[in-house]
Amino acid sequence: MTNQILCSIFKRDLELLSTEIAMYQNEEKLWYVEKGIANSSGNLCLHLVGNLNHFIGTVLGNTGYVRQRDLEFSSKNIPKFVLLEMVAATAQ
Repeated sequence: MTNQILCSIFKRDLELLSTEIAMYQNEEKLWYVEKGIANSSGNLCLHLVGNLNHFIGTVLGNTGYVRQRDLEFSSKNIPKFVLLEMVAATAQ
């Protein structure tokens, strides 16, 4: 696959992630963990952003991004608009 195709796929999927996060009317639900599920939607969003910024940004693009993987799973109650900004910045 060419870089252009890969960029298109990642941007498409990040837009879908933004749509999903934006649909949460109650921000507390972003951080709710259902019994039998390991992580909240908010933490999964942080993990996806961290993963892409690390592997595509730092490893392939030499951006200098420093990943804090533990915080991707321990951070809580980050406002929805901040998550959406993080996703948008990752898509850039």
